[in-house]
Amino acid sequence: MKALKPFGVLFAVAVTSCYYFPFILTAFPLANSKMILAAIGVILLGITLTKRGNGFFDKDFLNLSLWAFAISLIAFISITINHTPDNTFTTYFMSMWVWLGGAYAIVRLIKALHGGISVPLMVNYLLSVCVLQCILALVFDYFPDASQWHASTFSGEGYMGNTDEDRLHGIGCSLDVAGFRFAAVIVMASYITYLLFKNNKYWSVIIYLCSIFFITVVGDIISRSTIIGVGVALSFLFIISFTQRGNGRLLMIMVAIMAIAIIISSYLYNTNEVFKDNLRFGFEGFFSLFEKGEWQSNSNDILKNMIVWPDNTKTWLIGDGYINNPADNSLDTFDPYYVGKIFGGYYMGTDIGYLRYIFYFGIIGLSAFSLFFIRVCCICIHRFELFKWMFLMALAINFIQWFKVSTDLFVVFAPFLCISAKENYNYMKLTEKA
Repeated sequence: MKALKPFGVLFAVAVTSCYYFPFILTAFPLANSKMILAAIGVILLGITLTKRGNGFFDKDFLNLSLWAFAISLIAFISITINHTPDNTFTTYFMSMWVWLGGAYAIVRLIKALHGGISVPLMVNYLLSVCVLQCILALVFDYFPDASQWHASTFSGEGYMGNTDEDRLHGIGCSLDVAGFRFAAVIVMASYITYLLFKNNKYWSVIIYLCSIFFITVVGDIISRSTIIGVGVALSFLFIISFTQRGNGRLLMIMVAIMAIAIIISSYLYNTNEVFKDNLRFGFEGFFSLFEKGEWQSNSNDILKNMIVWPDNTKTWLIGDGYINNPADNSLDTFDPYYVGKIFGGYYMGTDIGYLRYIFYFGIIGLSAFSLFFIRVCCICIHRFELFKWMFLMALAINFIQWFKVSTDLFVVFAPFLCISAKENYNYMKLTEKA
């Protein structure tokens, strides 16, 4: 059985990727991979409840369900007051449980494979998924046959697999949504790196740092939002290195691996035109800073033109009931009775997360949504106090990303919500003895 375990691990990584970066198969367009995993998770949960008379239901999940229901209720009130058909957030409590169902499925799979589950083990899998997606992105970029296979096999909108964008992509992995999921994993991996260093596991530290820098380079080419996680992670590691005695060696390892990453990237930049173009796109701001003396990138310029504020009290409080473009008849939220100004892209022409939420369900809805994520983070911290800073950094990434896009990172927290404090403690003790 031990000889087969590596194949089991690869399978578990692939399944985790189906959860973390969901996609739609062209041959089966009825549901994406996340929804299929959620259905499996519900079945597994039912079996667990039947056998044990309990499960992972507790007051925390009841509390989160009530918060998610409150968000859905506020969204419903907003679209009712404004007479709009945009139901994007009226079913958020259902979306939360779909993510939890998918997370429960992968957590149970990993636990069955390893004989236990813990926070570091879950981070290992999420980090492996991101490395895998970066490798796939390079394969699709350099091998046209592989790219054609991807285009014919997977479908979906935007980050769920659309290959119309002339940029790197994995399977279900592209655009800003992928970038911020990379960012969240990078900050979590940076914290695990710190713990590994404290336990004198230097080879594991090197593997983690190499993975972080690999995701930094390729992930930033896929989506420049990745750099936000890199900034937070490196700041944490540098602060730890300078403020805590005995961590100077960690700084030396970081600098050495960073230097190697820069040398390899510089070599490829000067010898491979495709990589050169990709690198200039991914790190456009840095190249602009070095070549022109000022930070400038196309996405930032676009974002500056998207700052639009509500012009009335009602919109500030409860919103206009629109988060998507009501004039776009290709969307389920199309409003045939909309007579307002026509905007390109999103409602009011803005893709900025905070503004989209305000225009949808106002400050009231945005506050409830923000408090929901604070509560999610608090639950994780309460269960796993050792990993407090890891979860706080992930929460910071969630709130930072809303300055750019209107997606959320519940997908990141959900797997940890499906791990009990006892499971984490038992498996960490088991691995310490191994």
